[in-house]
Amino acid sequence: MALNLFNYEDPQADVVGAGGRILGDLTDSEWTSFLGLMERRSFHKGAQILTAGERDRTLYLIASGDVEVVVEGPSGRRRLATIGEGSVFGEMSFFDGAPRSAHVIAESDVEVLALHQDRFEQLAAWHPRIAHKLLMDLGRVLSQRIRRLNLSV
Repeated sequence: MALNLFNYEDPQADVVGAGGRILGDLTDSEWTSFLGLMERRSFHKGAQILTAGERDRTLYLIASGDVEVVVEGPSGRRRLATIGEGSVFGEMSFFDGAPRSAHVIAESDVEVLALHQDRFEQLAAWHPRIAHKLLMDLGRVLSQRIRRLNLSV
């Protein structure tokens, strides 16, 4: 299951607003190690997964389903993106520890794999190649998202 989860060859990979698949080339053994550090969580359609302003250094990988990223502003709620299977959310707070910048809501039934910062530290110590690959892929996803924002301004 996990090996197909983050398939770079999927033609839908960049269709969603803030897409970007990660960890496409891990071996079976690496997947087993990586998944052993993650917590599987499920959410029903409409459930709020993250709340803007909360402090939490957990990174989420979407195993199935789609989530909506929204922000509250003076003119009301604004949808920033839809993120789908094989991508991530929560990466900014994961990196900097600052409060969440947006709400994340399940657009469908969603299953995520959660990686808290302290588990990432274990990953980095025990499996540096996986940690390096994860960081490089997260950097690529962030770059893609910033480029999309710059193009929309």
